[in-house]
Amino acid sequence: MTLQPIELPSLRPQFAGVAFPGTELPDLGTALREVQTWIDAGERPEGSEGSAGPGASRWLAWPDNPEFVPLYGGLSLNTGAAGIAWHALSAADATDGAAAEAHLARAQRAAAYVAANWRDVADTNFLGIAGTGLGFYGGLSGIGAVFLELADRFPAYRETAVEIFDEILVRAGRTGGRPFGWTSANALLGDGGVLIGLIAASRRLGDPRYVDAAVVAGLGILSEERHGDLGSWWHGLDGELLGLGSDIELDGFELGTTGIAFVFASLALATGDERFRDAAARAGGHIAATAVVVDDAAVIPRMGDTYSFGYCTGSSGAIRALIQVYRATGDAEHLEWALRLGRGILRSGVPGRQTPGNAWVFHQCCGSAAVLESFIGLWHETGDRLWLDAAQVQGDDLLIRSVSDARGRRWYSESHVLPVGTLKAEVGHQVGAAGIALALNRLDVATRADASGTPFRSIRLPDDPFIAAL
Repeated sequence: MTLQPIELPSLRPQFAGVAFPGTELPDLGTALREVQTWIDAGERPEGSEGSAGPGASRWLAWPDNPEFVPLYGGLSLNTGAAGIAWHALSAADATDGAAAEAHLARAQRAAAYVAANWRDVADTNFLGIAGTGLGFYGGLSGIGAVFLELADRFPAYRETAVEIFDEILVRAGRTGGRPFGWTSANALLGDGGVLIGLIAASRRLGDPRYVDAAVVAGLGILSEERHGDLGSWWHGLDGELLGLGSDIELDGFELGTTGIAFVFASLALATGDERFRDAAARAGGHIAATAVVVDDAAVIPRMGDTYSFGYCTGSSGAIRALIQVYRATGDAEHLEWALRLGRGILRSGVPGRQTPGNAWVFHQCCGSAAVLESFIGLWHETGDRLWLDAAQVQGDDLLIRSVSDARGRRWYSESHVLPVGTLKAEVGHQVGAAGIALALNRLDVATRADASGTPFRSIRLPDDPFIAAL
């Protein structure tokens, strides 16, 4: 197949070598400092009367509206202090001197708050789904993943990481209505998300109990394989739990077979078990079979006859899954499908255009920051300059769609998962400024590494297959 050239737009128009009036954009370093101002606007130190005591801070999810309570609460990786800590650790790695020290101090304030309160999350049923207080996005598995990184830098947090994952272990089979796992759902939003956290814990803490528990639950999910016209698939999550019809089969990285492919591939990489490797390949084949292909490009259809490019239900999540399946199987066809999906995003007019299904979503979960992560990841994977160039233009697109004033730089964004109807400038990791800043930080590090030949390094969560160091 001959690849047709892809032309990227310039979102920094110039005349006579200077920015055309009214089109100026800041450099990434300046923009990131402005985003940090907005994130800091949500910080609330606990003080002596708080649950965590002096030296700890919580964060308002949306500084414009202090009373707003996000669906995944104030502790989670998704919308809470754990996500703030994750961004701060990444930002510390991307800076030096006083700036890096300030980010590390911020990470420790957020970590202290979570360490004092994480037990409050375990019995929460996010989205009304039993056991999701142990899950990755809202619950203990995601929080624990952050503490695995914290423990490497601040050894006192190792005990917290162990306590969190031990709590997950003892709750296996107690919720969700089935003998294995923790929730009623196979998807990454449910048991799949718990599994990837346990795999990471086993590797980083050196404790085989965690991966052993992941294998048991993984075999339970594997046993629920179904077959259809598009090959093997797995039921991820009941649609009625999200207010949809029971006859609607959900897919996507967080909700269905796409993310389950990632789970099987992660289990195969951790254990070498051919059962998981082969299941990952079958699930990857299902992703390819659902795609709409146009020449050298592909897109993923979603409900409402639109094509989403985000992480939770769109192309960026499928790219992540296929990259992980490629790693587990060594079959380059899965990498080629990831590249087809990347080209599908570009051929849809992105960066520079927001197509139906992608309007007003800028964050890591559903939107533009997820696309930026995909472009950077595909550059790392292939070395093809197209993807770094696309990432740089996508970064400009994000800056264009932000608001910046004395309170900081932020994005008023919609969300497919959290309560809709209002554009919210949240500060969190998956649906707010911290996650967008994380993606822009990676772009800054990648651009500097490309220009100078210096190594690239970026910490990665268990749901992120892209290269951590290059």
